[in-house]
Formats: sequence, C-alpha cells, structure tokens
Amino acid sequence: MKFKIGNKSLHLSAIGANLIFLAAVILFFSGEFDFSAGNREGRIKAGVCLMTMDNSYFEMLGNAIGSVIEEHGDVLVTRDPGMDEKKQNEQIDDLINQGVKAIFIAPISWESIEVSVKKARERGIKIIVVDSQAYDSELADCMVTSDNYGAGIQIANYFKTQVHSAKIVLLEQYGVKSSQDRANGFRKALDGVPGFEIATEKEYGGEAESAFWATDELINSGVEFDALFATNDAGAFGAYGAIEKNKYHLPVSIMGVDGSPDGKSMVKNKQMIATVAQFPTDMGKKAAESMYLLLDGKPCQKEIYIPVKLITKYTIDSYDIEKWQ
Repeated sequence: MKFKIGNKSLHLSAIGANLIFLAAVILFFSGEFDFSAGNREGRIKAGVCLMTMDNSYFEMLGNAIGSVIEEHGDVLVTRDPGMDEKKQNEQIDDLINQGVKAIFIAPISWESIEVSVKKARERGIKIIVVDSQAYDSELADCMVTSDNYGAGIQIANYFKTQVHSAKIVLLEQYGVKSSQDRANGFRKALDGVPGFEIATEKEYGGEAESAFWATDELINSGVEFDALFATNDAGAFGAYGAIEKNKYHLPVSIMGVDGSPDGKSMVKNKQMIATVAQFPTDMGKKAAESMYLLLDGKPCQKEIYIPVKLITKYTIDSYDIEKWQ
C-alpha cells in the first residue's frame, strides 16, 4: 500500500522501517536498552567484583572468568571497587539489583560486605569467592583460591636452605585472608628454627607504594634486618625501592608471592631471592566452571585450591617474565 505526502509517494513498509530505525536511535541515546548477551532470553548474567582492577593479577583473573562466560554466550558485568571497602559493598548491591545469577568476589574485607552477600544468597544468587576464603563458609557456595598457606611454607623452606640465620621483616595485609594465610605458613615453617627470627611485623595495603612507606618507616626507626617477606610481589617491589632509597647498610634477602611479571623480573635481576607463582588464569577458569555446575544444580566442590609453585634463580629461566602464568 502507498499514499502521498505532498508530491511524494511512500510505501507503508518504508514508513515502518523508518519508524523502527528512529525508535532504535532514541533507545540507544537514552541508555534504556541493553544490547548485551545477558539481555537476550535464556542468557545468564553474572557479576564480578574483585578487590581492584588496577593490578595485573586481578585483571588476569577477571579476564579468565570472562573468557569462559563468553564461550557460553553469556554476559559478565564487571565492577572495580579500587580497594575501597564501602564501594565494593555498594557495587555488590548494584549487581544484586541488576538481577545477576552469580557474583564472583575477591573481598577487600568480609566485615564490610557480609550484609550484601547474605542478601544475595537470600535471593538465590550464587556466591563464588576467588583468591581468598570466606571467614564463614556459609557465606559462599564455592571458594577458589591458591594454596596460600602452602605458599608461605614453600618460600620459608627455600629460604632456610640459602642462609644459616636471619632477622626478618614480615609485611602483611591485615584483614586480607590470603595475605594472612601466607604469613601464617611462613611463620609456621620458621617456628623454632635456630637462628631465624621475625624481628618485626608491619601492616601494608597490598600495593607497592604502601610497602615502600612501611619499609621506609621501619628503616628510619632503626630496625635491623637482613631479610624481608612481603605477602605479595607488589609489596616486595615497594620494599626494595625503600631499601635502595635509604641505601640500607645491610644486604637484604627479599621474598614475595605472586609470580607476577615484576616479581619474576626481580628474581631474574637478583633483586629478590624467590617468589611463589600463582596461576590466576587457572583460578578464573575453575571459578567460572564452578558457577555453571552450581547453576545447573550439579555437585560442586566447595573449597578448591589451585597449586602454587616456587620460583628461584634456579628455575626462573623456565618462565616467561613478561606475563602471568
């Protein structure tokens, strides 16, 4: 059918096509339309809220989760709290309101997100904790983490083979379960060993800058030490910077955990004696696979530990120092 407007003759089908196009433009610019896979019928929408995305480890972990979900044709909504406890809590609430079926969480602090996590579970949302364990196992459907306690033991046992005695600084993130587990493993392996003493312990925030200032403060307060264990490679990197800046009078054996590109580079350059490699890609894939088991009502292991691996001057050449494992 056609009709005239002025001296122009238009087909009704053309009018319909133009109206559909106009409606699509309006929806696009109003921000009220979701073109993601998760908006299509039958697709699963999940959320991820790690400690920070300004860290290559968590970036790799998040990407690994996303790759599995994308392979299934589903969608992952990513949030970045930037190490802000309050913001992480708000972002988890936002994901709940978006109607996600599951949330992957690397908690900054369990105390700050407990209420939101309980709310999510009451609504049937699956909670998969990564890179840490829940203080209360009832808060999580699944926990996927590195063997953090074992990482601390591995690096302490190696250290004992390299020196006969040491006064050690221990840099730890208080309230972060993965950091605490590594520190506890390290302490356990050195407990009662003659000649090895943890001279002092100091809190830092997990980033290189906070470790730099924590170490700088210790040096300027007169603490004597010849070894330092930071519970992640960023901490080891920051501590090394403070030791260099202050021209500290003793050689210091520095140790970390992560096997990050920076950490492996430090081992290669003899700035750090060892790190323990984590495998964020394996962790992320395992976490995403566990989500599908949970959503399908299939058996899923509640606690999953991803093995870690010691990296030293003897093994560093078998690793690519430019990227994560």
